Amino acid sequence: MRARLLGAAILSMAMVLGGSPSLAAQETQDTTRLPELIVTPTRLPTRPDAVVSSVTTISGDDLKARGVRFVQDALRDVPGATVVQVGSYGGVSSLFMRGGESDYVKVLVDGVPVNQSGGGYNWANLTTDNIDRIEILRGPGSVIYGSDAVSGVVQIFTRRGQGRLAFEGGAEGGTFGTVDGHLGLLGGSDRVSYSADASRFTTDGIYAFNNDYGNTVLSGSVAGRPNDRTDVSLATRYANNRYHFPTDFAGILSDSNQSNTEEALSLAADLGRRFGDRYELRLTAGGSRTDGGFDDHPDNAGDTVGFAFASHRDSRAQRGNLDARLNATLGPELTITAGAQAERETERQAGVTTSNFGGISTTPDTPFDRGRTTLGYYAQGLLDLSSGLALNVNARLDDNSAFGTFFTYRAGAAYRFPSHTRLRVSVGRAFKAPTFCEQFCDAPFVVGDSSLSPEHSTSWEAGIEQGIAAGRLSVWATYFDQRFRDMVVYDGSAAPGEPTYRNGAGARARGVETGVTAVFAIGVRASASYTYLDTEATDDAGQPSASFAAGERLIRRPRHSAELALRARVFDRALLGGTVTYLGRRDDVDFNQFPSQRIELPGYALVDLASEIEVVRAGPNRPGISGVLRVENLFNQHYESVVGFAGRDRGVFGGARFRF
Repeated sequence: MRARLLGAAILSMAMVLGGSPSLAAQETQDTTRLPELIVTPTRLPTRPDAVVSSVTTISGDDLKARGVRFVQDALRDVPGATVVQVGSYGGVSSLFMRGGESDYVKVLVDGVPVNQSGGGYNWANLTTDNIDRIEILRGPGSVIYGSDAVSGVVQIFTRRGQGRLAFEGGAEGGTFGTVDGHLGLLGGSDRVSYSADASRFTTDGIYAFNNDYGNTVLSGSVAGRPNDRTDVSLATRYANNRYHFPTDFAGILSDSNQSNTEEALSLAADLGRRFGDRYELRLTAGGSRTDGGFDDHPDNAGDTVGFAFASHRDSRAQRGNLDARLNATLGPELTITAGAQAERETERQAGVTTSNFGGISTTPDTPFDRGRTTLGYYAQGLLDLSSGLALNVNARLDDNSAFGTFFTYRAGAAYRFPSHTRLRVSVGRAFKAPTFCEQFCDAPFVVGDSSLSPEHSTSWEAGIEQGIAAGRLSVWATYFDQRFRDMVVYDGSAAPGEPTYRNGAGARARGVETGVTAVFAIGVRASASYTYLDTEATDDAGQPSASFAAGERLIRRPRHSAELALRARVFDRALLGGTVTYLGRRDDVDFNQFPSQRIELPGYALVDLASEIEVVRAGPNRPGISGVLRVENLFNQHYESVVGFAGRDRGVFGGARFRF
């Protein structure tokens, strides 16, 4: 298998060096083709060709042109990323990056972590409202961001306005009873910039009953420069949603009134002050809070016999952090950063379940109300030589009140050749703290262990990128290898009252990501990418299950995935585009059988189309108005992301946008 992977990598790199004209092109481009500076890999604005890690940037303009409503739909096209959603709009959605677990990706909104403690994040409700860009770091990021950044980091940046005050908005409607609208304003000057946006999305969903979903989002930012040496910014995002779903854990339609609610708030503040030409002090403070609820009352007055449940659960997760760092520019080619971070995490869960199975009984649902504090200390060195060599060396020590200290590192190098070829290599270590339930739950069948150690990984990657025809054509390939250790597993054989979670499991994920992008003078842009992923559970800690067993592939990670996209501007009035997304066969678990069984889901390809036609061109005292039309799943492909949960059928959506 290793020989096959290395062969695939060599073949991809050979195509890069040869500039094979038979390749189509890729839109979610790798680092060397991005014109803007990149922030996420180093927390410093860095030239793309000086970044040693794999990074994809998706602009807000691109999201708008494609009609992408939810961030998870944009991430489906990122090399190495697999998005899995359970059911319809609003159903729980997970992201697997480079074969890692779904809680191995750090999620930041304007620099503020929004994951639950332990890394979990539900992507179903994060919208693209008021987004300037999304940066996706593929690979370890704990040395910069601490826990959770094991196989990747996704950071959302809120827009900052420019120029005179402008208003914009739009409305769309279509299949599944979907209605979507938003209204925003933005503007700014050299000293102050601002933006604000409000939106509402509703749909009846894909199921015949109890499947409506509604999501309200408010977001905004303001940034200022009081003087030439000081800058300050503030950004916030609030979302409130409710999701009704009729399915049980196996996808069977069985309930007419159960629902989830989620209310999420993030707030980020950043202050920078320069001292002379060499030193900059930055203070970043922020926090996030997520309140969740679940309700499932008896469906009707007669729902009092048989195997029935009535549940009500509430949860609250909060994270607050303060980060101070000093950036020292020791010459035009060397920057040193030293920083410290303090983070406080708290989580509360409460609820009851009433069952009439074997007689009426009421039990609490794994309740707890706990907190933990982490202090992190880190240093970074960035060297970018005019000769073409770039070096990045980082180290970090985290001290957590619940599990003690953990050390991480990352080192990498990149070299730019005059032939527009760039080689890069990096290695790093990352970790993820246990979840609060894994440490603190206390229920009959779920007992936490406060002595659990963090899960951790060691990763390395090597890549090559080639620009051709003055940058109009670019090709790239990356080989990566990740080893995950001390993974937490559930121990079903534990004695009553003893901890049911323990460390000891291990896994690996390795593969090749490759792609190509072409930009033509006639206003056409084409792109393509392909990912080969090989995963295996190497140690199940003596607790094999259908979802995780030594020698088996990791579930819900396809071995083959690919994306093809085309964008074209026609007659300077219309923007047309299409995307083909392919997800290959992958293992999953069928919970509708007893005992549950591992099965293989078939691969599928989805075709999406999007268009925007300018009806009235904006001018002095005249708003710009355009019409939009989108088709999702053009050929009505039937597919399942999760066993028993069908994906969305063909959807047709249309509407209008304005700006003045």
